[in-house]
Amino acid sequence: MIRVEQQPCWILHRRPWRESSLILDIFSRDHGQVGLVAKGARGARSAWRGLSEPFAPLMASWTRRGELGTATGLESAGERRALSGRSLWCGLYVNELVIKLLGRDDPAPALFSAYETVLDELIGTIDAGRALRRFELALLGELGVAPDLRFEALSGDAVEADGLYHLNPESGLLAIHRSGSDVFEGRVALALAGDHPWDPVIARQARNMIRLLLDHQLDGRTLKTRDLFRQRRASGPIGRKDD
Repeated sequence: MIRVEQQPCWILHRRPWRESSLILDIFSRDHGQVGLVAKGARGARSAWRGLSEPFAPLMASWTRRGELGTATGLESAGERRALSGRSLWCGLYVNELVIKLLGRDDPAPALFSAYETVLDELIGTIDAGRALRRFELALLGELGVAPDLRFEALSGDAVEADGLYHLNPESGLLAIHRSGSDVFEGRVALALAGDHPWDPVIARQARNMIRLLLDHQLDGRTLKTRDLFRQRRASGPIGRKDD
């Protein structure tokens, strides 16, 4: 049996189980993504009733024999991040990305830190689109598939702001002399790398560039939060289109 005590974590997703319990997908600092059964957590007298919510930092303890563990302790580790409106949709998107792309039991302390940062940025003054791009790049880096955005893949030459580059998700940026599918200006890659100013045009292209990389890793799997974004935008705006 595996026993874990007082592990910093965040709840990515929760769903009812039996009459009063929950199954929690958590993102922990030292154990990565873990599935836990929280027995009685939905009960009216449960001490965990107000704790098992997304975007609230926790200290969790659990035991585990098989695929799912059993929560033995949940304690608040700070204030819940009060996401609402556009920031809430962005937070749900971040959670779904972690669930879909980060493997179970894969420790990722650097990504855990990036997760905490993006939640803070989503409730702060940082542009949501830029905050999401930084987290997405951190996730791709954790997976070992983030391309070098400062250098051309074949020659190793520095990316030029005015140059055109085809983005191959497997090999990276490849210099090209004409526009076309999956072709981006060098300034977009450099902006993502932090070496070029950010503007609305670059923001839209940066979103498309990162989406190309993420979709390759998703390998045909859909993101429910993207569908929700599209449905909500069809009924009324919830944020800028470069998020």
